[in-house]
Amino acid sequence: MKKITLLLFMCLAFSLSNAQQTISFETSEGYASGNINTQNGWVTTGDGTGGFIMNQVVSNEQASDGSLSLKIDTEGAFAGQANPIVGAFYNYVTAVPHIDATFSADMFIDTFDSANTSDYIFGFVNITDGVFVTYVRFTFEGNISVLADDGAGTIILDDTMVDWTPLTWFNVRIEMTGGTNVDVFIDDVSIYSGLVATPNTDIEQVRFAHDNFAGFAHIDNFRTNDEPTASVNEFDTNTFTHSYNKDTDHLKLTSSSLPISGIELFSVLGQRVMKQTLSRNDELVNMSNLNDGIYLAKINIQGKTETIKILKQ
Repeated sequence: MKKITLLLFMCLAFSLSNAQQTISFETSEGYASGNINTQNGWVTTGDGTGGFIMNQVVSNEQASDGSLSLKIDTEGAFAGQANPIVGAFYNYVTAVPHIDATFSADMFIDTFDSANTSDYIFGFVNITDGVFVTYVRFTFEGNISVLADDGAGTIILDDTMVDWTPLTWFNVRIEMTGGTNVDVFIDDVSIYSGLVATPNTDIEQVRFAHDNFAGFAHIDNFRTNDEPTASVNEFDTNTFTHSYNKDTDHLKLTSSSLPISGIELFSVLGQRVMKQTLSRNDELVNMSNLNDGIYLAKINIQGKTETIKILKQ
């Protein structure tokens, strides 16, 4: 069957302000279930005949918060593509400055099981120049890679050596600073620091896309320069302490006034190795089933988090 390559770049309409915003795809924000093309500044990939693909939709099948999310899915009328160009793209009213910008989204990606499943990207485009500034790529093999500069002016797909977890919600945050630097976080844990592929270039469009082999992904709480911060951080007024006892293999957590809501443990490669719901001011977390090494613990207290480093030995 003849492979039809979908249009990569196209003329796009713009809407909405981009200074600081969160898009959760809820009806209260003006979204409706079904094809996202033309909804609130979103477009989908061109079909090569002047129209647009149809299977990139606002869906009620999954949501990290609320009841709706963006679902990007395979298009049966087309074969698998050489690159992730099939999806939904959000156009900013004015370009987001490259000097200091933060983007994040909650993502839920279908399982990977063979070379026939899809790669997915969370990508940042300057349409005027027709280039990606950078993107984070979730491969069919389970790896996370970043489109970057190798430091010598060559654009590479740099493997973070961190895997993504299928069929579970996780948060991806990309911070761009100085026009050249990019840092990537998964669930607030740093997994990558490097150079953007195209430096000193503003972002005019964000793309959630796949290469149309098989599978789907959901996106929710897509934020631009709108990471939640507290005017008064609970950790500033609530005394929180921790200690690890190597004899008992327990991590002790103590909160002076607010109950501890939960803990997530990550390896230094960013892989989550434990998630546990907690409810008391004093908690003991059993780490005996984990290998010796360094772990990052994300502690949740009343919806606010603090990340600590634990040496298990």
